[in-house]
Amino acid sequence: MPLIAALLPNPSDRHSLRAATPGHDVTWADTWRELHQAVRRNPVAAVVADIHAESRKDGALRVLRFTQRYPLTPVVAWGELDGRELFRVGKAGATEVVVAWEADDPELVAGALRSALQRGIPTALDARLRSGLDPAAMELSLYAAEHIPAQIRVPELAAAFGMSVSTLERRCENWRLPTPGRLLLWLRVLYGLRWLLEPGRSVESVADQLGYSSGAAFRRAIKATVGGRPSPLRTHDGFQGALEAMVAECLAGPPAVKG
Repeated sequence: MPLIAALLPNPSDRHSLRAATPGHDVTWADTWRELHQAVRRNPVAAVVADIHAESRKDGALRVLRFTQRYPLTPVVAWGELDGRELFRVGKAGATEVVVAWEADDPELVAGALRSALQRGIPTALDARLRSGLDPAAMELSLYAAEHIPAQIRVPELAAAFGMSVSTLERRCENWRLPTPGRLLLWLRVLYGLRWLLEPGRSVESVADQLGYSSGAAFRRAIKATVGGRPSPLRTHDGFQGALEAMVAECLAGPPAVKG
């Protein structure tokens, strides 16, 4: 499940977040600085932050600084917010808001998190692949995409669907999908290129989060899929091109019959 980084100094707020997201992993930060470090070092899918966590710091300004460094990582602002503060955190880039009187409602909190998380690679793939893939192939592809941050490998993917690796390979062949290894390679590259769009990340930190031994190993993965080097691809057009190339490979259909 997605990893959430949370800056919630109040124990009751931590309990509320846990109650609303029982299937998620949460890494806790005690300061905004630690929150930045958590996102740089871990495959964080969303951030939850009490804007009054550090009393002497302007919470809306901290949200702005965070979103400037990690613009694709959704931020759920949390806490006692008046009308002016709601306006300011919205302008600063907060994706969702959980105000104090909503924090004890697990459904409302879970809804805010779901909304924030529906902006990643699994959602983008679902929109592009669902109409062209067998439903079982779609289920496999989305499961793989959702578990890339946990560094899923082919044997784990096969086990999740009650198959041996060889059976999974045959299923992918029947579905006209790339091999399981190739599918995971593409997904790792997509995650990496998307993360590299955030100024707060480096090639080395992204490579480490994806399970590569070095930035050079990650660059080789890029070359094996979309070609080129990571630096020119640190653009939205570069990421979009990689996404479309993967989709095209997944929807390539049966090979031509030789006469």
